[in-house]
Amino acid sequence: MDWRALLAAADGPPGLAALRKAAGARFLERGLPSPRNEGWRYTDTRFFAKQEFELRRPAIEIDAPVGVRVRPLGEAVDAAQPFLADEAEQGHPFRLLNSALLRDGLLVEVADGVTVEEPLHLTITTDRGIALPRLLVEVGENARLTLVERYRAGEGASLPVTQLAVGAGSRVEHLRVHHGRDDVHIGYVEVRQQRDSLVTSHTLTFGGRLVRNDLAFHLIGSGAEARLNGLYLADGEQHVDNHTTVEHAVPHCDSHETYRGILGGKASAVFNGRVHVHPDAQRTDAQQSNQNLLLTDDAIIHTKPELEIYADDVKCTHGATVGQLDREALFYLRSRGLAHDEARRMLVDSFAAEIVRRISDERLRDELTQAVVARLPGMLAEAA
Repeated sequence: MDWRALLAAADGPPGLAALRKAAGARFLERGLPSPRNEGWRYTDTRFFAKQEFELRRPAIEIDAPVGVRVRPLGEAVDAAQPFLADEAEQGHPFRLLNSALLRDGLLVEVADGVTVEEPLHLTITTDRGIALPRLLVEVGENARLTLVERYRAGEGASLPVTQLAVGAGSRVEHLRVHHGRDDVHIGYVEVRQQRDSLVTSHTLTFGGRLVRNDLAFHLIGSGAEARLNGLYLADGEQHVDNHTTVEHAVPHCDSHETYRGILGGKASAVFNGRVHVHPDAQRTDAQQSNQNLLLTDDAIIHTKPELEIYADDVKCTHGATVGQLDREALFYLRSRGLAHDEARRMLVDSFAAEIVRRISDERLRDELTQAVVARLPGMLAEAA
């Protein structure tokens, strides 16, 4: 991939030209990560060098409820500046690339004290080529919002970045759902939370040639709470990588993280969850769990929950499990008259349901439950 030529040919809002230029220079200086980089050890992006992607605009469908203001980024450059001030200094290579090619973006605003009754739905579709959508979300103080991002792809590459700024006392539920099979999806989510705010994140991945979800939570106001839930399903030779970081920067903040994976065929996955408790962040409560179900002997998971603690008055736990279907549970269900395939499906479905049932909106919960149910038969047939 000739990144220099792609950057030179890119266009976008004039007010973002300086940002694009600075981010592009830093991206070319750093380049893409190699497997020698510990954070990308199991997620090889070198195939980008062997392919040429045409820059494409994604199709974005918006279902905006009352109480939400949505503007194209090109019409809201001044209002977006607080989000973009230090973008050229970011270390994540694909976030830098997104900034260097920034032209397709939305600014979402919810004013102080506004409760948005219905979810805000965004569906981003990429067929071929490479798309780099940017979503900036500003939620004022004591506000309420449910945001649903859906990504659908053919054989292209999508490199989206989402940034959320959540005001004091606000409640945000954020769903990021990816449906793919032969696509590349490398997404980055940054959340910055003020005092007494609550953000509940649901990251659901239903396959893809190469999928990576990076989440960075910054708890910068006392009393902030983050809940991170994740479910990933992969089969064939698909690869799904989840990297999460929670920065506990101030006292009296909580984070609770639960990720579950179901892998079949020769699929591989990564979970790397890092909790960083800063020296002043006393009375931190951080919990982290990653559980994985392998349906075949060839499926692989690399799991690495991490705690980095520099305060002494904290309560922090982490753990990971990897296993196959419980033979005793399978035997029990079959002894009650269930066929072998039905018993397997029921056990796998219940494993996934632990994550999906955490979605508060009933219609979304039912929709994603059905998505899991539809995805499992093929995975189980491959593992039979």
